[in-house]
Amino acid sequence: MGISPLSPIGIFDSGIGGLLIAKEMKIQMPNEDFIYFGDTKNMPYGEKSKEFIRGNSINIASFLYKKKCKALVIACNSIASNALDLIQKKFHRKILIFNVIDPVAKNTIFLSYKRIGIIATPATIHSNYYTKKIKKHYHHLDVVQIPTPLLAPIIENGWEIKKINSIVKNYLNRLRSIDAILLACTHYLFLKKEIENFYHGEVHLIDIQKIVVKEIKEKLSEKKLLCLYPTYNKFPIFYTSSPIPFFFKKKVRILFGKKVFFKTHIFNYV
Repeated sequence: MGISPLSPIGIFDSGIGGLLIAKEMKIQMPNEDFIYFGDTKNMPYGEKSKEFIRGNSINIASFLYKKKCKALVIACNSIASNALDLIQKKFHRKILIFNVIDPVAKNTIFLSYKRIGIIATPATIHSNYYTKKIKKHYHHLDVVQIPTPLLAPIIENGWEIKKINSIVKNYLNRLRSIDAILLACTHYLFLKKEIENFYHGEVHLIDIQKIVVKEIKEKLSEKKLLCLYPTYNKFPIFYTSSPIPFFFKKKVRILFGKKVFFKTHIFNYV
């Protein structure tokens, strides 16, 4: 397919959650070019069926593959926990595939804890993917997970933090006596400050972005696909599956500035 270090990285998510993964990529790998796809027409994925998630994810992954991306980053826990096997099967040996669960689940940070809490969408919780992956590497851990279905939609719809805070507190009151908490939905990364405040610094928030992007950088370097030099006149492209929502555009501008392109791509969903 003719990929090289100059080829872009494709990142996709149900909406804005993956933007923070993309931002961390810009911090750790400032020379990389990327294409982002947010399935804004169908977000959030947390309440969708497994079949729906798998079908849509293959559509988006195929779209990014055709854009000659050198790697795919599944920046959505609901997709990774329900469709990773399908995406890997279709694109095996064609393109590098990364996700936001596996690098975290095997990270040695878990050696420091005895009991961790996981908050995630219902789709991720029902898959039990995270718990199985973590327990595979760290048998000693007591893992407590709860679904938090309201968080992704209200973040995506741009609710004020004041209104979100009471909902966050109601969920977190069910997660006491833990050493660390895993925000197993990239949308929730927008609430890190509020969650840290709730626990008064007594519960460690596992830094998903840094862990995930560190692995991406190492693997690209190993495959000699890391872009080592600045590329000029290349700006990130942000695709959405519906007319670009105001809140999506606003978040992109805050995180990446004005030198970006917005495009809409409509799929014929089955």
